[in-house]
Amino acid sequence: MSTTRIIALGSAPLMDGFRLAGVEVVPNAGADELEALLKALVTNKEKALVLIESSLADAPGPWLARVRSEGGRIVVVQVPSLAGAGEFHSDVDRLIGLQGEAA
Repeated sequence: MSTTRIIALGSAPLMDGFRLAGVEVVPNAGADELEALLKALVTNKEKALVLIESSLADAPGPWLARVRSEGGRIVVVQVPSLAGAGEFHSDVDRLIGLQGEAA
C-alpha cells in the first residue's frame, strides 16, 4: 500500500499549527529547501500533498514548475502567511478572476 505524505513548508509560527495537526513540517524553509524536497519526491515517485506558504510560490524554481505542470502524484497548495491571510489570493482565484472581489 502506498502512503501519501502531507508536508508543510513556511515560517515557524505558521508551521506550529500544522505540526499540532500531525503534518510533517519544514519550518523557515526557503526556495532551496522546497526545490530539494520536490526533487526528492519526484525522484522517489512518492505521493504528497505539499502545503507552501505563499511567499515560497513567488519565486518558483524548476521543480515547482514541473510538479505544477505534471499534476498527479504531488499536489502543491499555497497557504497564506499568518500576517497576510486577509490579503491572500490563490492561483485559482487569479485564474478565474476572483482577485479583489468580496467573498
